[in-house]
Amino acid sequence: MAYSKGMGDTLGDYANLRSVPALMGIVFTMSSIYLFGGIEGLTISWGIGYTLTTSHALWSSIAVYVVAFASSETKQFASYEDWEKILIAAGPLIMVGYEHIQYVTDLINNSAPELQILAFAISFVGYGVAIR
Repeated sequence: MAYSKGMGDTLGDYANLRSVPALMGIVFTMSSIYLFGGIEGLTISWGIGYTLTTSHALWSSIAVYVVAFASSETKQFASYEDWEKILIAAGPLIMVGYEHIQYVTDLINNSAPELQILAFAISFVGYGVAIR
């Protein structure tokens, strides 16, 4: 990797670095939408024929959530207000519960699409609060 020489190049490098959180946000959003049934059948057919599973969507969402929280400016759970802590914890809990606890899955799916949309919204807002 070549290093930049001028001020304009430095700003360009910084802009590229700032695009990483945006890309992570897109991965989180798409994985979460897939997890809660908003989109179906994500398949990579270029030679590997991989179809995204809800389990992989869950763990990619959780991984992005953890990385985003670890790289946030706050970095400490105690630094958040109580309502923010609830949202930050609720997102992953809903996602893991939806994937691994049949009662939660049935509850959310039987009220489709309202609770699926609400579950996604809670996880998405929790992610947004975590990365502030």
